[in-house]
Amino acid sequence: MTTETLPPLPDISFDHTGFITTDIEASVHFWQNVLGFEAQPIGERRQEWISGFMGVEGAQVRLVHLFGHGTHIEFIQFDSPQDEAASPRASQGNVPHVCLMTSDVDTLRARILAGGGREQGRMVAITEGVAKGRRGLYMMDPHGVLIEIVEKPRS
Repeated sequence: MTTETLPPLPDISFDHTGFITTDIEASVHFWQNVLGFEAQPIGERRQEWISGFMGVEGAQVRLVHLFGHGTHIEFIQFDSPQDEAASPRASQGNVPHVCLMTSDVDTLRARILAGGGREQGRMVAITEGVAKGRRGLYMMDPHGVLIEIVEKPRS
C-alpha cells in the first residue's frame, strides 16, 4: 500500500502510553512516590471483551492510570495469562521509553536509584542533537521500564 491509496486521516489525538508490569502495586508505588505521578484507583477488566480488545486469549487484567508532568501513563498487570517477563535493553526493537526533563538530573537520578530503579547507561554530557550541551542518561524502573532523564535547557 502506498500513501496515495491510504484513506484520509481522521481526527486523532494522543491519549497515553501504556506498559505491562508484573507487579502493579510496586509500579504504582515507584511512579507515584519516586517520580511524583498521581495514580487513579486500580481497576479490573475480567469480562470477555478484554481478550478480543487486547488480542490475548483468556485475558484478565488489572490496570491503573497515572497522571503528572503533563502526561498520562498506564500500567497493566495480566493476572491471566501470565507470560514470562522480558528484560528489555535500549538497543532492542520495539522497546519504548519515557523521557523526563528535569532541572536537576543528579537529584532525579539519586531518587530513582533510592526508589529501586537502576541505571541502564551512565551520566554523560550530550554532545550533539537537540539536547547538545545538557547531561542525561537512561535508567530503568524496578520492572524494566526504560526512563530517559535529560536536563532542561538552561535559560
